[in-house]
Formats: sequence, C-alpha cells, structure tokens
Amino acid sequence: MLIEKVVGQVFSSPSQLSSIIDNFEERTEQRDMAIAVYQALKNKEKLFVEAGTGVGKSLAYLLPAALWAQEKKEKVLISTYTKILQNQLIKKDIPIIKEILHLTQNDKINEINCAVIFGQENYICRRRMSGVLNYGLFDSPYEFAELEKLQGWLDNGGSGIIPEYPHMLGRLVEKIGRNGDNCKYKKCPHYDNCYYFRARNEWFKADILITNHFLFFANVEAGYMILPKFEAVIFDEAHRLEEVAANFFGLEISNFGIHRLLNSIHNPNTNAGLLTHIEISNALKRDIDKLISEAHQIVDGMFLQFQNLIPMYDSKIRTKHPPPVENSIDKMFASLATSLLESKKDNLDDDLDLELKSLIKRLDIYRQSISDFLASDDKNSVYWIETNTQINKRTPLIFLESALIDVSQLFKKKVAEKIPSMIFTSATLTVNKDFSFIKSRLGMDNVKTLLLHSPFDFNKQALLVIPTDLPMPTEDNKFFQSIAAAIDNILTLTKGRALVLFTSFDSLQKTYDLVEKSKFEFLIQGKESTFELLDKFKNDISSVLFATQSFWQGIDVPGEALSCLVIVRLPFDVPDDPRLQGICEQLRKNQFEPFSTFQLPNAVLKFRQGFGRLIRNKNDRGVVCVLDKRIVLRDYGKSFIYSLPKNIPLTFSIDAIKDFFAKE
Repeated sequence: MLIEKVVGQVFSSPSQLSSIIDNFEERTEQRDMAIAVYQALKNKEKLFVEAGTGVGKSLAYLLPAALWAQEKKEKVLISTYTKILQNQLIKKDIPIIKEILHLTQNDKINEINCAVIFGQENYICRRRMSGVLNYGLFDSPYEFAELEKLQGWLDNGGSGIIPEYPHMLGRLVEKIGRNGDNCKYKKCPHYDNCYYFRARNEWFKADILITNHFLFFANVEAGYMILPKFEAVIFDEAHRLEEVAANFFGLEISNFGIHRLLNSIHNPNTNAGLLTHIEISNALKRDIDKLISEAHQIVDGMFLQFQNLIPMYDSKIRTKHPPPVENSIDKMFASLATSLLESKKDNLDDDLDLELKSLIKRLDIYRQSISDFLASDDKNSVYWIETNTQINKRTPLIFLESALIDVSQLFKKKVAEKIPSMIFTSATLTVNKDFSFIKSRLGMDNVKTLLLHSPFDFNKQALLVIPTDLPMPTEDNKFFQSIAAAIDNILTLTKGRALVLFTSFDSLQKTYDLVEKSKFEFLIQGKESTFELLDKFKNDISSVLFATQSFWQGIDVPGEALSCLVIVRLPFDVPDDPRLQGICEQLRKNQFEPFSTFQLPNAVLKFRQGFGRLIRNKNDRGVVCVLDKRIVLRDYGKSFIYSLPKNIPLTFSIDAIKDFFAKE
C-alpha cells in the first residue's frame, strides 16, 4: 500500500477520523510531514523537520513509522526529551495510530506493537527490594514507611516502573532499582516475574520503541547493546540533543553522594548499612569502620578545598586548569575496597554478595571520576565547581562537574554514521527560518530539511505586546521595580490567567517580592512538583504561574487558564555559564564570532520555545508580553521578532490588552 494513499486517506478525511480524534481538521502541513518522514525512512535519509505548534507532528511521524516498520519488519526508535511527551505518545497517540491502521488496512490488519523503554534503574528489582526490607537496609522510619506504601502499590497491580509510581521515592531508588552489576539474571528466584526482564521481552517484540535522549546516548556509549537493534530513529524535541549529549558524556560528583555511599556500607551512628548483615570478625569490622570514618573526614576536607575555590555560596566557578587539590580519596577508597573484599566469604548470601560487589564498583567509579576531574585534561570539555546551600546550610552541597564543549564530531561518528535513517523534529529547529545552526551543532551535513509553519491564525488568536517605556534589563533594581508594576497592570487586564517566564530563579524571586499578591493566586516553581503546579494552574483559571528553566518548553496548557504569557527577559545564557564560556573560546579560536554564531541563535530557539506555550489549539486566544525592550532597540532583536509567526499583531502599549480581550 502506497504511503501517499494512506496519508491521503488519513490526514484528508475529517469524517473518517472524527470518530478517533476529537475536532479533527485537515492540515496540509501534517500530511506533508508524514510523506516526508516516510520517504526519509524508505530512502535511508537524514531529515530535519520543524513543525510549528498545531501541525500535529506526533501523529505525522508515528503513522509513517508504523507503516514502514510493518512493511520492512524493522524497528523504529522514538527518542524524546521529556517524560511528559513519552506518556503522551504511549497513552494518547499510539492508540490513535492503532485505530487508524484498523481503519486503513481493511485487507489485513497487522497489530502494531509499541513499548516504552526506561533506564534499568527505573524498574523495581523484586530481589533488591526484598533484601532492603529483610535486612533493614533503609536509613530511617520514613524510608520504611515509603517502602510499605510502595509494596502496597505493587500488590494492587502497580507496574513496577518507578516513573509510573504516583509518589516520590527519593534516595530509595538507588536501593531498589534494577542494577545490572548485582543482577542474578536467570538464577534469580524472581526472574520469571522480573519487572525489568518482563519489559525487556516486550521491547524485542515491539515495532516502535519509545525512549528518552539520555538513554539513547547511554545505548550509544554501550556500543548499542542496551536497546534492541533498530534501523531508524526519530528524535522528537530534537533541539535538546546537543545539551543532553554534552552533559551525558561529562561528569557530576557531589560530596553528599560520596557520603551516602559510605553510609550505605556502614553507618555506626544508626547501625545501618550492608556491613551490619555480613558475619565478619570484630577486628575486621573495626578496621572497616575506621576506614569509613577516615574516608568521611577526607571527603569533607577535600571538598572544603574545592569550596574555598568558590568566591561565594550558591555559585559556580570554572576550573580552566587542574585545581590545586590533592587527591587524598584515591588511596583511601582503594584501601576500603580491599578491606571490603576481605569481608567477602564463600558462604555469603548471594543477595548480600551482589550488593557488596556493587558498592565496591561504585567506590572505583568515584575514584576514577575524581581523578578525571582533577586532571581536567580533556580539551573538548569544561570543568567547574558548584555549591548549593539550599539543602543544608551548615554543610553545603558541592558538585564537581564537566560537560563537552562540542558534540558535533562525537554525534557524527557515533550516531549519524551508524544509523541509516534519522529524523529530527521539533517546533523550534530554525533561526531566521534556517536550519544551519542546529545542523552545525550536531555535525550534520548532506541532510534534507522541511520547514512547516503553524496552521494557527495568529492574526486573530494572538497579540504581541512590547512595552518600550521600561528600563533596560541591565539596570537591575530599577528594572525589577518597573517590571513588577508592569506585571501588576498586565494581570489586571488579563484577569490573571498568566504564565510568567524568567531566565533565573533569582530574578523570579526579586519580581515576586515586589508584585501585588492580593488579587490572584500565585504559583511558584520549586514550591511543588511540576505536575502539581500545572494541575493547579489549569484548574484555577485566574491563577498566575511564575516559572523558569524547564517551563520554557514541554508544558501544554490549552484553554483559558493560559491566556497571557509574559517573557521577562530575552533568554540569553548567563555569561558565567562554564559551558558557554568554553564554547565561546572555541569559536574565537576557530575565527568565529561567538555572539552571532552561538549565543544569539541559541537564545532565539529558547525564545521560540517560550512563545510556543501560549497558543496550543485553534480555539486558544492570548497575549504575549515581552518586557525586554532590547528586542526592538538592538539590531539583534530582529532575529527574535522574525522568528515568530509573521502575521502576529504587534503593539507597544499594555493598554491594548484590554481591547484584545474585549473581542472575546
């Protein structure tokens, strides 16, 4: 069956699909994307598709992927950035695709099989969980209560997949999640009912696999041995690929993480940890306890040296050269590992034996990671130290981190040259209607591109407001006083119903302290989980949500609850961001100007993502207020405005908001 015929039937048949999709409308952009995706799969091509909000890109790539997978008997991998989109695909879009195939394949219906793949640690290990309960390997009565609640969920048909558990598990995940290093595989008494292997069996039966960008790169690093073999990949939310790759192939070590590892071996204060369940001589136990105590002290001393390199709390500093800190952990961890090996008995319980091996391996991983950080010798990486006092004022959380500067060659060699068919899609892949920026960042050349604009009528559905009487963002205190007053005026005219996006938590807090709070319910990112915030925002129509970072993209709030979007500042990365500094230095070294070749296009992509939160369907109406007048006063501002839908009305007066909503 020709894909063109099927697509013609599906995306041009409101009467046929209205029984499957509520308020289905024919969209030529959706049909064009589906055809292009199928051709890229069939011809083993690389394709970039920007599909504006409302195109319906999920169905536009899922249908051709399903048809191609059926035809070729090959697997297609879908990789996303957010779990929100993963859930949407499997719970909403895949069922629609199955119904479409039933409608169109009247001659012979071949059921399309799909499976969602999470990282192994996201699957509860029955053996490990039983061990935690039986041996009392929990750290507190609270953890025990959480385990009992989790067991109740499993007893009542819970899937055993941690992201689907309706409560937070925190550090317990490390103790009960599946761990390949201590898995007994077929020798495990729970093997037949193992959540992980049961899911893995479904992966190999599936035609379409759905995973996330992080696990995709884990599979790449493991030589493509984690996931089932696939012949094509579709990257949705492809604008996040560079960021995920840069962080995945970097480092993240914290003092708290190391202390937790040491306590999981043995914590004399609570008499908790693995060592309490292993029968060893008192002398050996005293020796190990002494080593653990010394290790805690050495970690504190070593990380205090890192902390002293940072000028203030809750900040970060880049280390351009190996930091002047002695690696006192290396020998200590080697000695501790040797002593733990001495505690291993031939008659040691299998479960405890596996946990012991896992702890020894984690000690070795920390040794290697700290050694790599102190060497800081990868020229394609940036290294930095970061502190956070929010969790514990007395003992700051200190991170040692690194990230790749340029992922293009790695992506080209390890990904693009290995996978025959690749589709990259997002609502934001272009800058000034051009794909050059993202192609260069991923090392992609000789690729096809398709730019599909949003089918929404922005001339009638939206209004862009840029008040030019506000101070410049660089005027700090004066700026925050003025934007707080401007936000008060905007919220009065919109009757709340607003999402206010900031570029940092600091600017969010400064503005929140100054706005009038008596008229509307204010929801603040960080006070509750993302899902709880969004639920409250959707249900309380007049509420106002102050947010930053992750809320610039990926959230979907159609309807009246989000009738106003306020963008406080243009989303340029902060100048002291270590990775940004490394990228700029590398660009200058290669005779490129960093602002125009990276900082500006990167900010434009983020700006477009933020803008895309407003209009989510053909019935939505709303205003976008940009409080950063650089968008009209600076030459580079044209790049931001040109990136928006060309027919959106523009005004410089906040008062115009009243007239806009009067037309409702």
